[in-house]
Amino acid sequence: MRIRTTLTAGCFIFALLTALVGYFGGRAITKISGEFDRVAEEVFPLLRTLEDLRFAGLRIVSSSAEHTLIVKQRGDAARRGDSIVLASSGIETLDEALARLQSLSSSLDPEERPLVADVDRAGRRLLETSRVHLRLVLSEAPEAELRSIRERSRGEEGAFFAAVSQAFAHKSEELDAAKAEVRQAIRTAQFTIAVASLVALVLAIGGGSLVAASISRPIALLRDGVEQVGQGLLDTRVEVTARNEIGTLAVAFNRMTGELQFTKNEIVTARNFLDNVIQSMADALVILSTDWTIISVNPALCTILGYGENELLGSPFGRIVAGGAEERELLREMAERGQVPERELIYLARDGAAIPVSVSGAVMRSPTGEVVGIVCIAHDISERKRSEEEIRRLAFYDPLTRLPNRSLFQDKLAQAIRRSRTDGDMIALLFLDLDRFKDINDTLGHAYGDQLLLAVAARLGDNLRPTEFLARLGGDEFVFLVTGLRDKRSVGSLAHSILELLNTPFEIDDKELFISTSIGIALSPGDGDDGDTLLTHADMALYAAKEQGRNAFSFFSEELNREARERRHLEGSLHRAFANDEFFLEYQPQIELRSGRIFSFEALVRWQHPEDGLIYPNRFIPVAEETGLIRRLGEWVLRTACLQCRQWQQPGLPPVRVAVNVSGHQFNQPGFIDMVDRVLEETELDPELLELELTESSLMAGAQESIMTLIDLKVRGIHLAIDDFGTGYSSLSYLKHFPLDRLKIDRSFVRDIVKDLDDRAIVEAIIAMAHSLGLRVLAEGVEHEDELELLKERGCDEVQGFYFAHPLLPAAVEENLKVR
Repeated sequence: MRIRTTLTAGCFIFALLTALVGYFGGRAITKISGEFDRVAEEVFPLLRTLEDLRFAGLRIVSSSAEHTLIVKQRGDAARRGDSIVLASSGIETLDEALARLQSLSSSLDPEERPLVADVDRAGRRLLETSRVHLRLVLSEAPEAELRSIRERSRGEEGAFFAAVSQAFAHKSEELDAAKAEVRQAIRTAQFTIAVASLVALVLAIGGGSLVAASISRPIALLRDGVEQVGQGLLDTRVEVTARNEIGTLAVAFNRMTGELQFTKNEIVTARNFLDNVIQSMADALVILSTDWTIISVNPALCTILGYGENELLGSPFGRIVAGGAEERELLREMAERGQVPERELIYLARDGAAIPVSVSGAVMRSPTGEVVGIVCIAHDISERKRSEEEIRRLAFYDPLTRLPNRSLFQDKLAQAIRRSRTDGDMIALLFLDLDRFKDINDTLGHAYGDQLLLAVAARLGDNLRPTEFLARLGGDEFVFLVTGLRDKRSVGSLAHSILELLNTPFEIDDKELFISTSIGIALSPGDGDDGDTLLTHADMALYAAKEQGRNAFSFFSEELNREARERRHLEGSLHRAFANDEFFLEYQPQIELRSGRIFSFEALVRWQHPEDGLIYPNRFIPVAEETGLIRRLGEWVLRTACLQCRQWQQPGLPPVRVAVNVSGHQFNQPGFIDMVDRVLEETELDPELLELELTESSLMAGAQESIMTLIDLKVRGIHLAIDDFGTGYSSLSYLKHFPLDRLKIDRSFVRDIVKDLDDRAIVEAIIAMAHSLGLRVLAEGVEHEDELELLKERGCDEVQGFYFAHPLLPAAVEENLKVR
């Protein structure tokens, strides 16, 4: 039962007992009140009336006696008048009293009514006699008559007073009986109330004691349990079976102590676990007092620093921390913020070694918030520092040559430009690129190439001056940064000395390697006032130096910048050219000298620019190769030429082959064979009617791979030719293994074949070599008859050039074929 219900029941019982006492007391009071009411309603009115009757009778008697005395004494008239008034007043009072007595008689008991009737009769007789007597007095009747009436009045007065006295005596007895009954009722009420109150008190005390015991005992048990828990006895249990709030509280208390015991066990386990973790953790832990004295350390700290635990306890924190701004900053933050998330410090080992550590710490506070200690955890970051240094070296230095890389160079360049703006000095940028370095990689292997790069870097680095900064940008590209210049003549001398320095052969694994370099030079502020612009202009100058024949240097000029802008313009236009269908093909006939017939047409790509007009390949092909668009353009040329050749294969027209130039960038890309197969399948052209023309450099870029690619093309029936032969760098040992059909002599040799004996000798040698290898020879750029006659004499097989026809549009080719 709930305490609230128990208390409510106790209050209800107490109220019931109170009501019981009130009930009995009320009954007694009602009885007493009834007696009082009866006396007040029956006895007192009648007694008061009898008193009035007696009083009236006495006044009448008194007035009569006084009148008689006055007469005897011969008194004055005034006194006689007063007696008359007194008699009149008595008569009126008696009359009124008799009237009231008459009205009360109906409410009297039957035994009282005769008494009242006697009083009424005696009174009325006395009233009548008194009135007669009063009239005789007023009429001044004779003495004898007055005496006679007065004698009769005495008899009636006696009878009246006797009747009144008897009635009064009876009512007095009745009043005494009523008084006795009231006294008895009061005593009974007092007893009843006393007994009821005693019973109520006994029940209230007994019930209250039981209720109090049912509440106070379990509360006492709970209090004792709380005291035991406060003393640390967490296994204390309170045995309370009451099903009320105290019982619920006891259950909650037992559950709480159980949870506290469980929590205590967990805390002990966690503390043991934490102690084990601290003892076994790899990070160094130190606990300091508020005055920065070491009060606890873990084994990791002792291992890192080489101290014993007892050697450190009680020592100041500064014993293991390198003094300085970092330590003071750490202490300041600890004091102000209460914690330090991460801070690098230097710990001092016992042997004096400096150990970089990453420290984090926080203050320990008491339950009142007072700082009682400081915990610092340090992680040895020596290895990380070494890794960071290695990463920095890798980030800013070339892993092969150990020279600064592009990132560090750009930073140095930016600094140099800022200083030059302040000092007014000139700075120079020398962009170096080793000539034909790719050939060394391809012929001797990349290992030799790397060793050569190391040797070049060492030779250049050994000859550096304080005002020069050398870096490797990547591949075979190096760059010199020269500061503090006053004129450009010293830059030319430096470039010349670099060329001379690298012309001396290098010894690599008992092999003597010759190498040269090309240098592009840009000056600041004249050629640019920021690093990117200066490097771009130096690259342009390098490109110009290579075009001069390599092993040379070139300064940047506005002409080079103009050419670069034109190149960027062409690059942007090339992307739009594909979308706008601005490319078209022209076809130049190739003639067999012996028969004079046209056996093939070379497809020549043209670009009809909407603003710049007709653009020839020598302008846009190099840009397409640099931007990677050459693959897309080459595939478009091959597909368009094959489709056109397929259309020429109409009834009545002689079969004719189409020759398509293939860029080295396209030929050496994976998927070239698949692209050719796809185009032939889509256009349904017979592979025998297709000839692919490749340059020497594209074939020699990867000779072994080129042989396999050429074989794959050859087995499909496709004709193969080397274009512009004599201008590249060919190895005859590889050339004899290439499955070629013809060599095309470059027009630069044909143009002067009549006048220049050297060119004539070269042409004769090429024709003889080709025939010895079983190849046919085609001479390009034939424009005059004497050139044609000389080629015939030297045994050239085929020719093409303006002497026979300019490149033709497809419709003109078709008309030419129909005529033939």
